[in-house]
Amino acid sequence: LIIKYKNMTLAFSTEINKKPTYFVEKIWQSFPEEKTADIFSYYLDGIDLVDYNFSCDAIDIRSKIHTIREDKSKRWKVGNKIHFVINNRTKKRLQFAPVVNVKSIQQIFITPNSEIFRVNVDGKWLEDSEIEKLALNDGFNNVEDFFDWFSEDFVGKIIHWTDSRY
Repeated sequence: LIIKYKNMTLAFSTEINKKPTYFVEKIWQSFPEEKTADIFSYYLDGIDLVDYNFSCDAIDIRSKIHTIREDKSKRWKVGNKIHFVINNRTKKRLQFAPVVNVKSIQQIFITPNSEIFRVNVDGKWLEDSEIEKLALNDGFNNVEDFFDWFSEDFVGKIIHWTDSRY
């Protein structure tokens, strides 16, 4: 049996509401140091070429260890190869990190349109502390920013490149 995994592009915004996301830095924080020590400078050179202002101060911020995406066509699968990019579909497109495999996928439903914001992962409703952990792990500064972004009912997947799960 030969399984062929797809190369998948994950494009990330560098700003939301004119504020930097630091997703590049947060994603680099999610990789083990032994994986990144020898290759970080290679990617940093590329980042400089597209005028991205890499913040060394952002290294101390929390990691972005997964991303949440719609997947209506069911393209995202465990084993797919993730290509992390910024400036997708522009002349300044840049793959800013090494290719990694999707380690796991979880189903997510977000419902912010009630008096109480709710998040369901793989059929389980998360407690407030778990929602906060999810929001921070997805690169948001806090739960309020998370629900500002997911301001309408949302069905999708959590795409994991680390061993973390909910």
